[in-house]
Parts: sequence; structure tokens; C-alpha cells
Amino acid sequence: MPPIRLNRRRFLGCSAAAGLALSQGRVDEAAEVRSVRLGLIGVGTRGTTLLRTALELPGTEIVAIADEEPRHRLRALGIVERARGSRPQELERSDQVWDRDEIDAVLIALPCDLHASVYADAIRAGKHLYAEKPLALTPGECSMLIDESARHPDRVVHVGFQRRSNPRYREAIRLIQHGDLGALVAGSGAWLSSNGPMNGHNGWLAHRSRSGDWMLEQAVHVWDVLNWVAGGPPARAFGQGRRDVFARQQPDRDVTDHYAVHLEWSSGFFVDFQQSWAAPPDDHFTGIALRLTGEAGGIDLSSGAVVYRDRRLPRQSLHPGNQPDTRFALETFLNAIRSSERLAPPLTLAEARDATLTGLLVRRAVDERRAVSWDEVVSPS
Repeated sequence: MPPIRLNRRRFLGCSAAAGLALSQGRVDEAAEVRSVRLGLIGVGTRGTTLLRTALELPGTEIVAIADEEPRHRLRALGIVERARGSRPQELERSDQVWDRDEIDAVLIALPCDLHASVYADAIRAGKHLYAEKPLALTPGECSMLIDESARHPDRVVHVGFQRRSNPRYREAIRLIQHGDLGALVAGSGAWLSSNGPMNGHNGWLAHRSRSGDWMLEQAVHVWDVLNWVAGGPPARAFGQGRRDVFARQQPDRDVTDHYAVHLEWSSGFFVDFQQSWAAPPDDHFTGIALRLTGEAGGIDLSSGAVVYRDRRLPRQSLHPGNQPDTRFALETFLNAIRSSERLAPPLTLAEARDATLTGLLVRRAVDERRAVSWDEVVSPS
């Protein structure tokens, strides 16, 4: 049999998972690891995903479940009992977690308007923190959390932008930074769903004051990836949208049901993105996509496909199939807690703030139907 030959791009593809395991702390299931005692605050849809994922990982002990909704608590307690044979402490409020020394770290998945205050309380209480995105809803809240974290440098604080831990996205960034695609020219993306109107428990997702609107609650993942790709946030954005698509079903709803935005970077790179809850229920109209085009080729981040303008170069496929990026992200968080050295997080709190501010930029551009600059959001008059 002839030897297997790997070109540089194929080598990157084969080695990316190994590099992720080393740098982000994936643990051999059979290896003995130090237990991390976890408390979960907020066990709705996303919090339950975090709980189930944590239970799959070695060296995790679920000590407490906190949620003001009894149904959520009972469901979570049952999940832990079936998985581990015992029930954790049942708590109604987040502030009941802070003085419990038996809890090392917290995983928090609460409505966005609660992020800043509860995250700050967790850091002050000396707990390691896995904080769901967005970091907060205002520039001031983001800055407060950055300052609070800086005052407690021994506490691990990760924000749940799990694409940062996804090997496909990580390899794509390496490929772009190496120049394989040439200078970036443009991007296009969409997050289209037929599941609208999405409301959330007690309707929090339907109200901008609680969720920040979909540009922050959900699409902030996209803004973070684009900022990661481009090396920083956009210079300006222009958009338009509608908040009245589901007005008959929900007269008091004030989030944006459908919008499109054009984002521009000072380098000349630009991206067109659309998000909607009003798509017809068919695969031709729904789905998540993000594609980037450079002078020498393009990449589809949704599938991992890489295609070059030079047709002599073979197509590449970066980690095809679904990637358990929530698992990767929690493994990274737990590894950082266990490490005797301070490990760099998948993204800094400053980068998490930039993703939030990009969401605010998009929201304002859509609201005002005009081009809004980054400076207007960072330093409002």
C-alpha cells in the first residue's frame, strides 16, 4: 500500500481535533480527573442542554439546581437523579447559591436582562462562571463585568459563544489567517426559522427589555464569528426589519420578527445577513448559513466546505457533520478550572463585549433604517 500523503490543508484538517483536545482540555473518558462541583442557575431550554452536557462529562458533580419555576427545577432534578442516582439541592433563587462553599462553579442560563447582575454576583461570590451569551444588554453593564472579573483574576469566567470551541470554526479561522482564501471580500448569512413567534417562559423572548431582541439574544453568535474572522468589529451597519409579523397573535410583542442587515468593516470586507421567524416550514426556506468569500476562495461555515478559485486545487471539508460545540465549550471551562496554570479562554470578555455591541449596532441600524457607525454605539452622544 502506498504511503498516505497529506498536503498542508489536509494536515490542518487532521490535526485540528488533536490540537483542540490539547488546548481546550478534552479529557479521556477513562482518565481520572479532579471533580468540579457545579451549581446550575436557570434550567429552561438552554440550561437543560448545559445540564445534560455536564452530566456526560467526567469529573462533574451537580450540587445544586436553582430556578424560580418549579417545573424547571423538577425536570432538572429528575434528569440528575436518573443519571447519577441522587438529587442535588433544590433552590428557588440564584442568591441562595453564593454562600455555599460546596459549589465550585456555576453554569448560568437566565433571561438576558438578568445577566449583568447575576454574573457580577457570581464573580463576587468567588465562583467560577460559565455565562450564557450575550454578556449583558448595555455597554455599561459589559464594562462593569469586565472590571469585576479583573478584580478576581483567580476566577475562571467563560462566555457561552460555543462556536469558539467548535473545531470547524477554529480551523476555518486558522485557514483564513494563513491567507488560504486570500483577502476577505464578502460574506453572506441567514438564520431563518418557521417556529415564530418564539416567546420563552413567561414571554421573556417576546420583549426587547428582557431579551435585547434577536440581534442580541441569538444572532450575537454570528456577530462574534464575524468579529473573530475580521479581527474586530464592523465600522458601520445598515438594516431594516419588521416587528409586526405576529402582531395579531401577540399584540404586546416588541421584538423584531424579520430583518436584514449590511455590515461593513474598514478593510472593505462586508457581510449581508438576514434573520427571520416568519419563514415557510420547508427546507428550501429555513436553516442557518454563513459563507465567506476571499480573493482566492470561499468557505461555508455551516458545512465546512472550502472551495478555491484555482480549480486545480481540490475541495476541502473541515470537520463535516454536526459538532458537539456545547460539549467542547464546557470541557474547556472545566479544564481551565482544573489547570494549575491560567489558560486563555476561547474569547476574552472584551471580545464578548464587542459581540454585544455589534448586536446593539445592528439593532439601532434596523430600528432607524439608516447607516449607523460603530462610534455611535460605543460612545453615544
